[in-house]
Amino acid sequence: MEIQQLRAFLSVAQTKNFTKSADLMYVSQSTITMRIKALEQSLGKKLFERDNRQVHLTSAGKELMDYAKRIVELVDEGARKLSLEESFNSSLVVGSLHSLWDYLLFPIMKDFQTKYPKMALRFITGHSWDIVQHILDGVIDFGVVYIPPSHPEIEVVNFKSEEIKMVARTDNNFSDEIDLSTLTALPYIHMEWGPGYRLWFEECVGKQVFALQVDHASLYIQYLQSGNFIGLLPSAIADTLIQKGELASLRYQSKVEAPLIQSYIIYPKRKLDAVKPLLDYMLQTAD
Repeated sequence: MEIQQLRAFLSVAQTKNFTKSADLMYVSQSTITMRIKALEQSLGKKLFERDNRQVHLTSAGKELMDYAKRIVELVDEGARKLSLEESFNSSLVVGSLHSLWDYLLFPIMKDFQTKYPKMALRFITGHSWDIVQHILDGVIDFGVVYIPPSHPEIEVVNFKSEEIKMVARTDNNFSDEIDLSTLTALPYIHMEWGPGYRLWFEECVGKQVFALQVDHASLYIQYLQSGNFIGLLPSAIADTLIQKGELASLRYQSKVEAPLIQSYIIYPKRKLDAVKPLLDYMLQTAD
């Protein structure tokens, strides 16, 4: 397999069209066709089914997708790091969740870069499992997640412990203390904030299917700000929005005391020396 063959494969898989892929990659359609055919021959598998309108991935093509993405990302990251050598002493790729970037990590990283101007930083956003996979693949050097991995090659360090706060729009209609056991009868939006949170929530409310559930913090907050909804947020997010006057805090009670939401720093054990400046700085901010 050659890297350009994998790039052509990923492009066609996304566009479902050889001509569009050729335009996007600034090559001829025959070049795209040749690269796909060569890749199929090297693997001994057909990767696409073709009809008059589109092309579709075969089962073998679907199986190859994740591996091809990871290979291309790793090659690109290696090339990027080599290109930085002349201008910077070192570089780190940091990955985390949308919610942590927006309300916790941005000021930390901004101050860190001021302190270490010769360290090049690249930031990646994704779910916890995306960050873990990228660390294992060597694409990400340092991550902050809510769900810690259990892997012998990854070090896990406690970062921030946050309270759980109930919030709603500032002009909400909820004046009384809210009992969590009544959430199914209220305009509640659900989002999970890690395994400890999930166990606590299920013990208080039960295993429920809610009318609205999201897994993206920014979308969650938009819903809370757009209507008469209630939700539960980690205090780092909730306090920022409350101070800005964008959300209001609500009183609530639960039959089991709410746990702290724990975020975790993760990194490959073999890269401790490389990540130590950022690790030490992050842990200082957590005190």
